[in-house]
Amino acid sequence: MPLIQLFIDICLFRRGPQDVPASQLLLGLAVLVYLTVGVVLLGLEGMSMEAVLQALVELLILLGFVWGNLKFLRLQKRFVQTAIAMLGADALISSLAIPPVAWMAYSAGARGAYLLLLLLMLWHLAVVAHILRHALSRPLGVGIGLAVVYVVASYQVMLTLFPPAA
Repeated sequence: MPLIQLFIDICLFRRGPQDVPASQLLLGLAVLVYLTVGVVLLGLEGMSMEAVLQALVELLILLGFVWGNLKFLRLQKRFVQTAIAMLGADALISSLAIPPVAWMAYSAGARGAYLLLLLLMLWHLAVVAHILRHALSRPLGVGIGLAVVYVVASYQVMLTLFPPAA
């Protein structure tokens, strides 16, 4: 439970990636939880094998983005903590998105679900900015800019690799 509380605190902007233990085991666990939540969430919208592939691609995008930014600033030693913080926070927020996505998938007039997802996406963006700002030791504005770049770029890559069904 302390680990879940850590991710909740990160998502509530009370703690940052510097508070995450630098553990390879924890990184592996975070990857597993991230992939599981991603497959469940993406599986609500389509075939399960494609959901697995999409979750793996999203994982690679996230880890590559984190590694690239840390490497650029010569802060690679922060990778494990930052990756765990990003994966854990994303899994937590994504798990909260499962009910509204299911609502949209199985109900025709789910306007409330769209609003909930919009709020979750904005919250996710703010949490990513918070994590990156701390990991890179930069002002919040830099974190926000990088978070926007990350979200837009990952969305574009996913649309390119997995275009929506016509």
